[in-house]
Amino acid sequence: MKYANDQTKALRRSILWRTIINAVLFTAAFGFVFLFIEAFLKTSLSNFVFYSLMGGMNYTVYNVLSSLYYLLAVLGYLTGLILVIRAGINRALRYFDALFEAVEGMFDDDGEPISLPPDLSATALALNGIQMERERSNRAAKAAEQRKNELVVYLAHDIKTPLTSIIGYLTMLSESPDMPIETRARYASITLEKAYRLEELIEEFFEITRYNLQTIPIERSRFDAVLFCQQVIDEFYPQAQARFLAIELEAPDELPTFADANRLSRVFNNVLKNALSYADEGSTVLVRVSESATDQVKWLKIVVTNEGREITPEHLDRIFEKFYRGDDARTTASGGAGLGLAIAREIARAHGGDITAASKNGMTSFAVWIPQAGY
Repeated sequence: MKYANDQTKALRRSILWRTIINAVLFTAAFGFVFLFIEAFLKTSLSNFVFYSLMGGMNYTVYNVLSSLYYLLAVLGYLTGLILVIRAGINRALRYFDALFEAVEGMFDDDGEPISLPPDLSATALALNGIQMERERSNRAAKAAEQRKNELVVYLAHDIKTPLTSIIGYLTMLSESPDMPIETRARYASITLEKAYRLEELIEEFFEITRYNLQTIPIERSRFDAVLFCQQVIDEFYPQAQARFLAIELEAPDELPTFADANRLSRVFNNVLKNALSYADEGSTVLVRVSESATDQVKWLKIVVTNEGREITPEHLDRIFEKFYRGDDARTTASGGAGLGLAIAREIARAHGGDITAASKNGMTSFAVWIPQAGY
């Protein structure tokens, strides 16, 4: 609003001063011509009209024409002044026409910069900035849509793989009733593993739909953040033991928290799952739970740190984008839809907080901030 007011004032001053200057110049020119006629031409013109055109006989008509001379001079001046003012108004209207054309041009895809008269240079700069931002948003939207389409194809292809395996093993179990118990148990175990993988892939499809069709509602309640984190950690012990990982929790005895426990569980679950997936085998994943205060606001802070391959700054800038998968070498057995961290950030921001990431010297940390006061 301040920018619009400044531009309006600048434009008003420009048109007003230009109109005033033109009016002064016209007045000066008209005055010069009028005085010149009065001083040098009036007598000659009067004699010419009286003697040559009227024959020197009709004083009444001559007096009337003399009176009309000054009236016509005044009318001529006023007419000229009106034309000057009209020119100023037309200039302002041309500015509006140029502005409307520029706004229409913003929606063209030719990528041409917007050009406006010098008096509208500030507006042209702002419109070009908006146009560039719109183009960046369009490119980002197209890229996201492309990634989404590629992801759907990827998931659809991967769903077929475990489904084919499930059908194959179940067919063998059905057609071979005399199969040895050991072989039957092994086939049943493989089938169950493939079924779990199929369930994960289908859940990812639902995740994509939920992520795009609804916002994240937050329903806060009071709970102990330390007990909460310990319960989530316990769920990951089988996954950690499979890779010889240790999960260490550093936290006070208890930490009362006001947040949406179900949603926050999703955040911590995604962050911890990511840490376990990329931690070096045999290393320790450290979870720190604490309370911090900044700007008179108390924050619940959960930091998950793992030792493993570093994340490059380029990946750190995009790691929270939806459908972004920084590890292209990720296998289908462990690959996800690229939504986990994006959803975690959305949930944290829906609380009024945020989630950040840092990676240096082989240590990668994700910090979750949830406000406890002032919201």
